[in-house]
Amino acid sequence: MQYLAPLIATALASFYVLALILDRAAGALFGVLVLLSLITIISQRRIDGKSFWQMARQYWPLSLAMLSPLIAVIANQLASGNFSGRSIDQASRLAFFSLIFWGLQLVPLKSLRHMQWAFILGAFLSGIKMYVLTDNGINQYGTDFIPINIFAEFALLLGVFSVFSIAWNAPREKLLILLKLLACGIVVYGAYISRERGSWLTIPVFGAIAYYLMAKKIQRKHKVLMVVVIVIALGAISQFGSIMRMRFENAQSDIKHYLQGTDINTSIGIRFQLWRGSWLLFKENPVFGVDAEGYPKALEELEARKIISPESARHPHSHNEVLFMLARFGLFGLAAILAVYFVPICYFVRRIRDNDKEVRSVAAMGLALCLGVLVLGLTDVVFLWWEAFPFYALSVALLLTYIKKRKEILHQDALSLEPKLSGNAEF
Repeated sequence: MQYLAPLIATALASFYVLALILDRAAGALFGVLVLLSLITIISQRRIDGKSFWQMARQYWPLSLAMLSPLIAVIANQLASGNFSGRSIDQASRLAFFSLIFWGLQLVPLKSLRHMQWAFILGAFLSGIKMYVLTDNGINQYGTDFIPINIFAEFALLLGVFSVFSIAWNAPREKLLILLKLLACGIVVYGAYISRERGSWLTIPVFGAIAYYLMAKKIQRKHKVLMVVVIVIALGAISQFGSIMRMRFENAQSDIKHYLQGTDINTSIGIRFQLWRGSWLLFKENPVFGVDAEGYPKALEELEARKIISPESARHPHSHNEVLFMLARFGLFGLAAILAVYFVPICYFVRRIRDNDKEVRSVAAMGLALCLGVLVLGLTDVVFLWWEAFPFYALSVALLLTYIKKRKEILHQDALSLEPKLSGNAEF
């Protein structure tokens, strides 16, 4: 079984490099990780003296949170009598969190630190991909295999992970620190030329987390480098910021036309209609919702009732994660999406003020992940796309595993110092 740890580490690193670049890579690599984790369970392997079930009980709030979307789907299907394997398949990807989390316990902390290279490479490739597909912002594309809005957000997260992991590096590792800053810069630029306002809204959130993290004793030279990158980015936006100005001017125009009733089928106007319609569907079906497969038909009925326009009725989702879950799965859906957001947030918030800079940095990555997906979910639906489920589940599992292993090492180091301190005191 000694081969399992390097296999898991390799599959995990490959995920962060390839999941956003190659079609079906996310699902395939996620499946490999699930399979390897199952092998550890079947072999009755114990990690740190604990079985899989003992670990699952210890982290039961997380296990239940990631299982809750599947519970919402099954509750709806039992109530309606309409069964859909597709809906179960999507939700089950988050439900595999416990397996992934268990498998990652085999990987030593030294190997987990190597994931910083995967973050960097994944960020660079993602930035290049956005540059190529948009022709440096000249064209706006919708999707290749993952929608540009979702792609831009996860690319940003790879850049954020890269920058926050500077805390893992010694001051002498200047080249590696520079690579991380460049990786972040390239995905921020890629997000800018993507023209996606939803992902832009998450950048201030990441900035606020970074500011808090910088205040927690990050070395001054690193602070200076981060400030330099921010200044350069702001200068670039002021010089080439026509895309951002145009998009926000379009948003103002859309809102004005919607309020005046002159054009309700603009990008934002359709969102307003779908938000209203989804809320109405929830009020009419508050407990179990209208079902994932019944959502398109429910929109058609809203169109027939003159509540939304024909253009709005053709959209596959509500452009709001919470309202989409409410409409499809009712109160079960609401509880599920809030658990997926906030239970991991609680774990990361507890560690954001830790005395150890590595633990703080990883907790900051976790907050960036959860809050980034939450904020993007205010104007879009993240957990509709196949790549989003494994990215979120894997990242939460990786970051919590890193924190757990780092705290264990710090505890062991503290215990090893106690006899020496006692001896010095006696002397």
